[in-house]
Amino acid sequence: MQQGTILLVEDDAAIRELVASYLRAEGFRVEEAPTGAAARVRIQDPTIDLLVLDIRLPDADGIDLMREIRQNLSIPIIIITGNDSAMDRVLGLELGADDYICKPFELRELKARIRSILRRVHGLAGIELADTAEVLTFAGLQLDITHRRLLDNSGVEILLTGGEHELLRVLAEHPKRPLSRDQLLDLTRSREWTPFDRSIDVLIGRLRSKLKAAGAPATLVKTVRNVGYLLAAEVVRRRVVGAGRELERDRRNPAA
Repeated sequence: MQQGTILLVEDDAAIRELVASYLRAEGFRVEEAPTGAAARVRIQDPTIDLLVLDIRLPDADGIDLMREIRQNLSIPIIIITGNDSAMDRVLGLELGADDYICKPFELRELKARIRSILRRVHGLAGIELADTAEVLTFAGLQLDITHRRLLDNSGVEILLTGGEHELLRVLAEHPKRPLSRDQLLDLTRSREWTPFDRSIDVLIGRLRSKLKAAGAPATLVKTVRNVGYLLAAEVVRRRVVGAGRELERDRRNPAA
């Protein structure tokens, strides 16, 4: 069964062929781009569901390329970085990458991350217009955790990356309770991390900007010194009937 179309941007021919062959065998359609120039052309294909981007390319800076893509498209992105490129990971997350994976990596791990993101972003076919949704309401916002959407008080969707959504969900499910970075990493990523991983801080910064732009109080997500972060709001959990139809709204520009 076709599981989605992946654009793989990787200049190392051996790695590219290995990854592409593996993903095709797992049911994905894979488009290949060995350079930044080729990626710029192929990314215009509207059937592309997800971009796997090596940020070290011979003719382009992958970070700059991702910034360029993010200005025009909200396509999910997984960046490939080197083991020692913590700065690349942080920059990638700041610019809107949905996830990252470090070389050398297990093909099964990459597949799992791709599937997780596609389920999150494109896997709405079975529940997209479900009659009932579980919604967390706070500070004039509605976080629909069934359809993975955040709406402002006018019903307009605020586009979040997968990581931003998971972080907001965890905070909203533990309102007014300080959560440490360790707890947030465990609850949102379910993967290996290091004590120096700044991904949570980066996601918090991006999330605050989007919530502020949506009219939420600047103090909605608070920093608790020497502890971590908390959602400073009352949260009401409810089930909404006909939510799928109500949630078909115009989307905000993710780059806004």
